[in-house]
Amino acid sequence: MGKTEPQTNRAKTARQIEVLSLVHREPSTHAVADLCDRFGVETATLQRDLRDLREMGFDIHSSKNRLTLLKDLSEKDYRILLSTYLTSVSGIISFPKNISLTVKQLSANTLEVFTALVGAIELQEKIEIDYVRHQDSKLLKYRLEPYDIIPGNRDWRLIAVSGGIFKQFIIGGIKGIVRSGEKFSRKKEYSADDYYARSFGFFSGSDVFEVSLLFGRKVAEVISNRVWSEEQELKVNDDGSVLLEMKVNSIEEVGSWVLSWGGEVKVVKPARLREYVVAKAKGILKRNGAETGKSKK
Repeated sequence: MGKTEPQTNRAKTARQIEVLSLVHREPSTHAVADLCDRFGVETATLQRDLRDLREMGFDIHSSKNRLTLLKDLSEKDYRILLSTYLTSVSGIISFPKNISLTVKQLSANTLEVFTALVGAIELQEKIEIDYVRHQDSKLLKYRLEPYDIIPGNRDWRLIAVSGGIFKQFIIGGIKGIVRSGEKFSRKKEYSADDYYARSFGFFSGSDVFEVSLLFGRKVAEVISNRVWSEEQELKVNDDGSVLLEMKVNSIEEVGSWVLSWGGEVKVVKPARLREYVVAKAKGILKRNGAETGKSKK
């Protein structure tokens, strides 16, 4: 028998994902009775959990009275399961900042905006929004073809086609939304995986830049122990420095990150990134250097 865990008020969805995780991690190990004991549920409840998982496309079956997955999980499965699981245990974990800030921005319109966006994306339906542009706080109207919703560190963003071009909109800036009922056809070239693989925060366009960055010994271990991009390659040099190569689609995004490393990084390529970093650094030096000079007088 498996170890009995204390019963909680967690949702059925959370339990089902935990069952799937356990069977995936330890195939052909657990009987239905073991899991009933572990999760503190009746046999009929556990059997319904297994049936629901199979209906969701997870090929979980019993062989010689032991449960196993006949088909391994894909990356897409992991993304969906993790997202669903974190939502189902939201009473146990803290809400990330991007949710808290978005709720503060949208207030009573939070559910209205998100449900309208999800429905329009699912049915490929055009929307009209009143939107406060973050650059200058101007209230503007947009007619959009919505494609995707993505989370960031501080906000959620809508990826949509506006005037034939993919653009991103901070969802907290949407002050009004109307589903038009007019259908649109999604562009075949749109791939969330492609955009995200080369994004360094949020994607800002369809251009692709090959970036090479040389990091000094002081930060080499930090750079080597993190995954900065899905398409990255790392090379540790004899002197302890590290060469990081990756593909990105925004010079500005990666440029801001490069600046945060100060003198511990050198831009090998592209020239456009080097020029961006140098220009920004000169601006910082000019402003802060002038102020420092004045303070010394």
